[in-house]
Amino acid sequence: MRHAIVAYVVRKGHSRDAAEDVAQESLTKLLRYARQGRPASLYGLALKIAANSLIDLIRGETRFGAPVDDTFPCEAPLPDTVVADRQQLRLLSVALEHIPPLRRAVLVRRRVENQSHARIAAEMGLSVAAVEKHVVRGLCDLRKAMEDRGSRDRITS
Repeated sequence: MRHAIVAYVVRKGHSRDAAEDVAQESLTKLLRYARQGRPASLYGLALKIAANSLIDLIRGETRFGAPVDDTFPCEAPLPDTVVADRQQLRLLSVALEHIPPLRRAVLVRRRVENQSHARIAAEMGLSVAAVEKHVVRGLCDLRKAMEDRGSRDRITS
C-alpha cells in the first residue's frame, strides 16, 4: 500500500521526499479510519487520503511562500554585533582620552591616519625610535584600559 501511495504522489510530479511524507501521513490516517470501522475499499480510501494529504502539503508550501534563497545573504552585521561594536568603540574613545597627549597624537597619526614612523618623527620633531615606542606604549595603554573596563563591566553586570 505504501509503495502505491508513493508512486501515486511521484506520478503527480512531486519529489520522492514529499511522496514519503504523504505516504506516512496517509497510512497513519488510514489506520485511524480502519479502527473506527471497515471501509469498503482500503486501497481507494488510501489513495483518497493521499490526494487530500497532497493538497494539504501544497497549501502548506504556498502559505509560507517560496523558501529563502541563501545565495546572496545580507552583508549587514547582526544587531547584537552592532551593539557590541558600539560599546567597544565607546570604551576605546574613553581610553584614548586618558592616555598622554603626545602618545595619543602619535598613535592616532600612525593607526588612524596611517602615516609612516619616519613622517611622524619628522613632523613632530621626534626620533623614529621614539615614535615606535609611543605607538607600542599607546597600544599597551589602550589594551590595558579596555581590559580593565571590560572586567569592571562584567563584574557590575
